[in-house]
Amino acid sequence: MSDDSLPLALPLLRLASGSSEITTLYRELRKPLLRYLVCLGLSSDEAQDVVQDVFLSLQRHLALDGTQENIRAWLFRVAHNQARNRQSSYHRRFSEPLESQADFLADDATPEQRVLEKEKFRRLAAAIRLLTESERECLLLRAGGLRYREIGEVLGMAVSTVGDTVERAIKKLAEKCNV
Repeated sequence: MSDDSLPLALPLLRLASGSSEITTLYRELRKPLLRYLVCLGLSSDEAQDVVQDVFLSLQRHLALDGTQENIRAWLFRVAHNQARNRQSSYHRRFSEPLESQADFLADDATPEQRVLEKEKFRRLAAAIRLLTESERECLLLRAGGLRYREIGEVLGMAVSTVGDTVERAIKKLAEKCNV
């Protein structure tokens, strides 16, 4: 994050007055939201649709004089809910393997680096699939930069439970990936 970046705990009313701050917020959170949604099982196209919908929801929320203490957690929660709604409505869950999304996550690499990254990603994706749903979601949100308190808000869990769940998930991944 750059020195002139937008603090993510700004009151929403301040955001409503300046579209440049919303644009900065979009630039900073777009990729973490996309990564999280892809890891939840959405295709990259679906994830992009959800991210756009999330920021439209933020705009509507602002227009109705909505308030929120933690914008980042609010955006991830809305994205999480929309992803789950899409998955339920399509009667599918993680139907597209995570390996197929490796190209979406690795943009400018040499062919050799891409092959190595795909293999690492394949092993990691296999290990991630062995985690429980709650472990997977906590870990992905933590990897997206959310604090335990924010993850608790997104998933409706106690902060201590989030910490234990993330720690357990990391240990399982370390074992499965031989780290």
